[in-house]
Amino acid sequence: MALIQSKFLLGTLAVSLACSAMGGGLGDLKKKTDSKAEEQKPQKKVQASKAYGNDSATSSFGSGTYPTASSGSGFMNDFWGWMVAVPFNYRADDPASSMSSDQEGWAEEGSGGLLQMGHQKGHAVMPTLRADLNWQYIDGDNEAIDGRIELGYKAIGFLARSTKYEGIDEDTGADLTQRINQYCATLRFGGRWPDAFPGAFEVAFGLGVAHQKGDLSDDSSIALTVPLKYHPTDWLGVEFRPAWYEADYGGFVYNIGDYDLSASLGYRYVQFRAGYRWLWFNSIGRTLDGPYAGISLSF
Repeated sequence: MALIQSKFLLGTLAVSLACSAMGGGLGDLKKKTDSKAEEQKPQKKVQASKAYGNDSATSSFGSGTYPTASSGSGFMNDFWGWMVAVPFNYRADDPASSMSSDQEGWAEEGSGGLLQMGHQKGHAVMPTLRADLNWQYIDGDNEAIDGRIELGYKAIGFLARSTKYEGIDEDTGADLTQRINQYCATLRFGGRWPDAFPGAFEVAFGLGVAHQKGDLSDDSSIALTVPLKYHPTDWLGVEFRPAWYEADYGGFVYNIGDYDLSASLGYRYVQFRAGYRWLWFNSIGRTLDGPYAGISLSF
């Protein structure tokens, strides 16, 4: 099992490195956004709301219906019931909760019903405090330093992320910098579900703001995020952190998808991370993408 998991991590890193040459850096992004601005007259930011869709037919996030009490039974009813009830049944740091004598934090098996809620000290899932620091390789002229803070208490959380991209304008040779800051309040669900799968997981729903500042853009917008974590063992984890926001680059407002996929090795309190992150600009495609390596401290 350990060999298989090690091969998985090496494979993830290899794919990330292989894909790193497919995107572009700040200089390439500047060329594309300048070209787009020439093609179309500057648009007011309010027009970008059409891309998010005030009507469900044109929404870039898609349309759909929400299940009701009559829409299903069995698993789906249990699932939606769990989502509503879990924030009120959280057991971490609750002296009245039924905890196992050989575990610190996770609820005793059977005491949580469908899902055993809780937080294990030093675990990356449902942390009280977590800090990440990553270095991303984009190409020979471009790189990024990324820092992230996660705070949480029971079902309520807060995420702050700041990424500084640095590159070179290939036409002028001038240095380029662009910083993207994200701040989101989250509602999170997670813990262990031994009847469904091994390990621990977390899913969160976040809403906040994204702020751009630098040589290419200086703008702010609403941001959405749905970070997902799955740790099949105490020392191995996989995380996917998508976020969506918009920004004015060169007078044209782009919808931006910010995607981050990573795997980690480590036990409590410290995890070493390798991943791949890319930004997707509508009308341009993938850019500022590349593999990264970093460290996470969890409490």
